[in-house]
Amino acid sequence: MPGFQRWTLVCFCALWSYFFVVALTPPPVRSAAGRLPSGQTPNPGAPAKPDAEKARENSKPGENGKSGGKKRSDNPDEAARDKTPKPEKPKAVKLNKPETWDGETVAEIVIYAYGSRPVIDYVFTNARLEGVIKIATDDNRPPIEGKIVEHILRRETSDRNCVRIEVELPSPQGDEPQQLVFGFNGYTNWAAQNRQSITLTPEAQATFLASLKHDYFALLRYKEDGTTVTRVPGERIMGIDTIGLELTHRDGTKTKYFISSQTYRILHLEYEVQPTPGDKPLRFRESFYDFRPVQNLLVPMRKELYENGKFKQRIEFRDVRFRLAKLDEDIFLRL
Repeated sequence: MPGFQRWTLVCFCALWSYFFVVALTPPPVRSAAGRLPSGQTPNPGAPAKPDAEKARENSKPGENGKSGGKKRSDNPDEAARDKTPKPEKPKAVKLNKPETWDGETVAEIVIYAYGSRPVIDYVFTNARLEGVIKIATDDNRPPIEGKIVEHILRRETSDRNCVRIEVELPSPQGDEPQQLVFGFNGYTNWAAQNRQSITLTPEAQATFLASLKHDYFALLRYKEDGTTVTRVPGERIMGIDTIGLELTHRDGTKTKYFISSQTYRILHLEYEVQPTPGDKPLRFRESFYDFRPVQNLLVPMRKELYENGKFKQRIEFRDVRFRLAKLDEDIFLRL
């Protein structure tokens, strides 16, 4: 049981958040938008071109004035992408120089870099993310590797999003794998092990809820969440100059974001968690890598979590899908 408690605590530290970031090249991403061809990277300063626009460019007039090209698919997911709105470029990019931009101006440009607000609002109604998770151990043993599946149902504000995280980890005794499920229904959180309800420790509960709040998607939804964004000094991290943004949540807690000064992608975020009153705050940093467009929305396919400067876990997503045609809302309420 002590070993399991350590695993659950670590899992809670950075699961979603949203959001996704490869020492090893992952297999192709099985999404409708597909992955980029080998060796090709997305334009860092602009979002992926909507599929509808690509279709218009590739189609040619046929006989009797009818459009040629490929026949539109009957797949509901593909049909939904055909209606994806065009990205809207923020007016702020025309104002002055980057060094003079305030926090909200930078935030709006970051939102545009990820696809623009209309695209994000249309695509991110719900999500399913599947991949592998590697969790550091307390000793010198190799990291524990397992499978992870995340389901997200978007609500009116980020702190009301419904989240279900399923983790499968090998058993220390070599028996059947442990099935762990962590859920948040928009108001309360719950957890289960091998389909049996379990009670979280106060530390695990605080860490899990903090990981949902201090997410990179919180910056992309700062207006609807009623949060405040302020520009703060950036840093040069791993040879990359960054712009600093500090997001103040409605409860007064803060998340600091480090934005690439070249691509305006979120490279890192930092936040603190005080598990229980009187405890020394834990300082977390989450880093994002391997950005790819999925359904016109930029997604970091690998993310790494550090606690007080020490590596804790890595998640590499292999399959990311948004705007699912069917998502049973009951999964956020039950085991």
